[in-house]
Amino acid sequence: MKVVAYPGGFAAFTALMVLVVDEILRELLFPGISILAAHAFTVILVAVLASILLRYRFAADQAKLLETDQHANIAESTNRLLLPLLETMREGIIVVNAHMDVILYNDAATNILKLPMEGNGSEVEAGSSGQNNLGAVLATTRDQSEDKESLNSTVLQRPRLVDATRDPAINDAFRQVMEKRTSVQLRIELIGRTPRSYHLRVSPLEESLAVGVFFEITELERLERVRREFFANLSHELRTPLTAIIAYADTLETAGLEDVQNSKRFIEKLHKHATRMSKLISDISDLSAIESGHINLGLEPVRLRGIVTEIIALTESRRRDSSVSFSVSVPESLYVHADRTRLEQILSNLIDNAVKFNRPSGLVTVSAEETGERIAVVVQDTGVGIAAADLPRVFERLYRADKSRSNRIEGTGLGLSIVKHLVHAHGGQVTASSELGRGSRFVFTLSPASHEGKKEYSKARLQMPAAGV
Repeated sequence: MKVVAYPGGFAAFTALMVLVVDEILRELLFPGISILAAHAFTVILVAVLASILLRYRFAADQAKLLETDQHANIAESTNRLLLPLLETMREGIIVVNAHMDVILYNDAATNILKLPMEGNGSEVEAGSSGQNNLGAVLATTRDQSEDKESLNSTVLQRPRLVDATRDPAINDAFRQVMEKRTSVQLRIELIGRTPRSYHLRVSPLEESLAVGVFFEITELERLERVRREFFANLSHELRTPLTAIIAYADTLETAGLEDVQNSKRFIEKLHKHATRMSKLISDISDLSAIESGHINLGLEPVRLRGIVTEIIALTESRRRDSSVSFSVSVPESLYVHADRTRLEQILSNLIDNAVKFNRPSGLVTVSAEETGERIAVVVQDTGVGIAAADLPRVFERLYRADKSRSNRIEGTGLGLSIVKHLVHAHGGQVTASSELGRGSRFVFTLSPASHEGKKEYSKARLQMPAAGV
């Protein structure tokens, strides 16, 4: 009952009470009483009763008003906490009414759908914060459901869902929720400059509303693809040497060991492939420890040129049949703040790759220079290069740019991934650039050693001259 209708109803009720009491006094209780006295007594009695009723009604109305104010304060406090939270969420949130108008949405939704950045889809005044008030939206929806003209004028100011997105799956999901009032979940893919995938959940709200929440799963799907490819590549890398080991072992078992010359060759092959499997397992173990952060770096001043020359010497001794030559351009006075063992691992992987994927009689150049607060180390080769499509993935585990060469070139396919994580553990960055037919260039950065560290390093080397460079 509206408040404006209350006084008229009370007046009619009061008049009726006067007539009833007046008749009771004159006909039943006091038949001989005069009309004037009966009227006076009736008015006094009705006034007292009306006063009591009014006080009771006023107290009840006051209690309801107080309760309403309390609910309003709670809703306002909740909105002050909830709305900033919604605006900072990475998930896109939209609220749609029965007319498929978007009446409420957060900033993340504007990056997913074609929605205006300002106004946030609702013309409902939300107080001084200027943000949307879901309680106000619900209240306005209830009021406007009784006022068709007001509703139509409001709808014209709201963005429609069909204009925000042309994806039929999204529109159909909201229509289904409006009709059946049950939640719907689906995967959608939005095509833009870069395709993005979302998990959309649409659920019904009160007053013929529906809320949709967009969870972006683009990165999760990419990681899942990487995981599948990793295990596929890993099984391939293990199967190749394992197949060779089984074949040579079967040959030795069936043919016997009488053929000494072939037996020795088979045993050498068995040792080679077993070593390859051992190296792969060792690299996987190292990479797992590095990625999980279970490594401790013993940072110290290290003379960079000494490490580079040592790694080149070891590479040349392992690959005596290689015709690749080396060029070193690293200043003698250049010191880095690094873990010596891990730095050797970084350089060994990069230089070994530069030799493996180089041309016959090619060149590997290792250079370094101090740029501001960092030292940039460059390992460059003159090989066939890496295709532009493969370049962003060269640091992934077991990824090979040229699948056709995976069986012909030794290696675990984990070297560059180990390099990336070790460089990051040192606080540096590693990048790759390449041009087909011209070679590849890998650059990683490290922190320079302090002057005090250089002095301590030089003093320690003077005290231990046999320790090497």
